[in-house]
Amino acid sequence: MGNSWMREEFGQEVAQLAEQYEAKKINRRDFMKRLGMAGIGVTAAATILAACGGGDDGGTPTTAGAAAAPTTTEGPMQPVTGGTLREGYNRDVSKHDPLTTNWYDPAFFAIYEAILSNDPSGATVPQFASDFSVSDDGLEYRFTIPEGKLSHSGGTIDAEMVAEFYRAVQEFSFIAGLAAPVDTYDAEGNEVVVKMKNAWIGALGPHKTGYWRIININTWKESTLTDEGEINVESTYGTEFADGTGPFTHEEWVPGSHVLVNRWEDYPGTQTPFLENKGKAYLDAIRWTVITESGQRATQLENGDIDTLIGPAPQDISRLESNSDLTTIRHPEWSGYHLAMNRDYDEFFGDVLTRQGLSHALDRQGMVDAILFGNGAPTLGPFPTTDRQYEPAVEEFNQFDIDLANQKLDEAGWVLGADGVRERAGFKFEFEYLVEDETVQKAVAEAVAQQFSVVGVDAQLNVVDRAVAFEFQSGEGRDAAPMSLFFWLWPIPLDVLILFGGSQFIPVPNFSHAVEPRIDAAIETWLASATDAEAQAASSEFQLAWAEQLPYLPIMNQNATF
Repeated sequence: MGNSWMREEFGQEVAQLAEQYEAKKINRRDFMKRLGMAGIGVTAAATILAACGGGDDGGTPTTAGAAAAPTTTEGPMQPVTGGTLREGYNRDVSKHDPLTTNWYDPAFFAIYEAILSNDPSGATVPQFASDFSVSDDGLEYRFTIPEGKLSHSGGTIDAEMVAEFYRAVQEFSFIAGLAAPVDTYDAEGNEVVVKMKNAWIGALGPHKTGYWRIININTWKESTLTDEGEINVESTYGTEFADGTGPFTHEEWVPGSHVLVNRWEDYPGTQTPFLENKGKAYLDAIRWTVITESGQRATQLENGDIDTLIGPAPQDISRLESNSDLTTIRHPEWSGYHLAMNRDYDEFFGDVLTRQGLSHALDRQGMVDAILFGNGAPTLGPFPTTDRQYEPAVEEFNQFDIDLANQKLDEAGWVLGADGVRERAGFKFEFEYLVEDETVQKAVAEAVAQQFSVVGVDAQLNVVDRAVAFEFQSGEGRDAAPMSLFFWLWPIPLDVLILFGGSQFIPVPNFSHAVEPRIDAAIETWLASATDAEAQAASSEFQLAWAEQLPYLPIMNQNATF
């Protein structure tokens, strides 16, 4: 088949790889590896493979000197129904409730559908909706909800139900500010009508994420709201049951152990155009096994305890890539490790000189090399360097420089004590430093604490499980941890980072309780951006303000590995 569409959507390198694969110069395993190295995500790679007729067994590729394989009359392999896919997951699990969860896991994509999605090229396409449109002035979006849409309980999900769910997001979700320029959600016939406060180029992005995935809002209200219309914190929606719209149903949710979803036999089908199977799933079930100890992940895969794996230990990636029985895919990930510094501990983090001194003490490249084994990159501003809006001028800030770190801390009034710990105004520079109990996060936290000690700062690690970490990060005032490590993961960095840095989002998820007028102004500009040029200008200013004022200390991001 011709590969011109691949060249247009993914570039010359990918098109050439496809030609080599179709000519059997490389096998499927090498083809998938090279696509990952070229920055192609898993979904896009699968689409490219399918377009190339990808069904070989990963054996030795043919060469000019090799005998031609005998011709076979067998057609391509057909899907087989049944079986449970067992996937290793590198985090503990979050409750399956888009409205009240603080994180969403892969199971969300099985249990719920979003109104829209992205195709492998990044273009917006329908998923739960069958069509969508935007007015010429950018102030109104319309989504067509086809007849026959149901939830797992059998409830009808029409346009009014979807609109009511979105209104509940506005009212109850801690992350509703992601779509702040949205004014109202209403239904007209079979259309959900979204009216904007102002034209905004980012309007569709949040609606593709886990927090906007469509539920049966009636089931949620009955199980979660009190008579006064408040959230009942004892609700078991998302833990014991869920009423979603996706091809799998919630079955088991066991923190620290696993999540299990089963095929929904009555699934009415998806509108997603790039999916070949638009009906009910082939798999009987999917089980995600929690493996927070990174060293165990590859071993469980190699032993056959799991079938697929998210996030092997960085030191195991090269071994997995050399295993001819496995396909390993790596590509850039829109994520980051950063340090929250609670400004209500003003004696430590209230002045920018101190924050800059701490930042210059961090050997980010050293951590990428030692902890990620090179499978990532330092971040000197809030964004990963791979993002299309990345502002390279942030690299003028936050470079590793111990002399400059000590100079900044000296200027800030911190005096080195006889015990090697700095003091200022009667306060020793020592504080609690919270980290989630996950191998890589603990390694990052330990490295940071050691590097701080070199400049006379005593960051005292407190390792806790995931739920406790979020609770301690989310407190008001000094009830929140003085410092904490947070790993964020989001398809559009600016969307989520405005929540971490905007003063209106104190205390959650602005865990630093930071009030930075320059950052707030950049956020307002972004939320009013109607064109790509306006969005880029706002994004660049946001990144530069962050890199200089440091509401958080950026550390690094990692590549996604499957």
